[in-house]
Amino acid sequence: MKPIAYISTDIQFTRLQEIDYKRGLVFLQLYDIPYADLSAYAGILITNFVEEAFLLDHKNILEDYLNDGGVIFSQAENFLPWLPGCESWKRSPISLRDREIRLTEPVHPMFYGIDPYDLNHKKGVRGFFSRGYLEAPEHSEVIVEDQDGKAIIYIDRKTTDGTIVAGAGTDLYRFGIEENSSRVLSTQMLNWIRQEYEANKEEQK
Repeated sequence: MKPIAYISTDIQFTRLQEIDYKRGLVFLQLYDIPYADLSAYAGILITNFVEEAFLLDHKNILEDYLNDGGVIFSQAENFLPWLPGCESWKRSPISLRDREIRLTEPVHPMFYGIDPYDLNHKKGVRGFFSRGYLEAPEHSEVIVEDQDGKAIIYIDRKTTDGTIVAGAGTDLYRFGIEENSSRVLSTQMLNWIRQEYEANKEEQK
């Protein structure tokens, strides 16, 4: 199984656990990107705990990976143009307690079987999923939005020869920590990334 890189700065709550390694994740320190062979990874997860100025300085490395059919899933509240085609994150004017996270139809495979209530609430409290939104490119596929139709997660297969998944600041991989329907999110997310990578590589043949 080809690994998926989990990119962050090395702080305690972004470090991987044994279960993560069993799922094929590999921790990649942000500042090691220039020295890493990204072609070794079926996908790259970029957390919200990154130095965007550093990513901007090395955006060509990410673009090369994408144009080789790679998959990048950004979970950052980006304010610099390091991710191809992605506009800056915007804070939602809707208060967290009133904001509603919606899965678009048809529901994307990453979210199969997940009750939207479990995305909107943790222990009955609303407002943990995302504080803001992104302006999705016209050619992209929006898979999660708020009640105003603003994109929270979109998929872009046109800007590069790979796949960009841009999320508005939620660590989707670590979201499903409660015993509810969201528990399947992390594994479904990794499965989809691998399938997308294989589809990209097949298309390049």
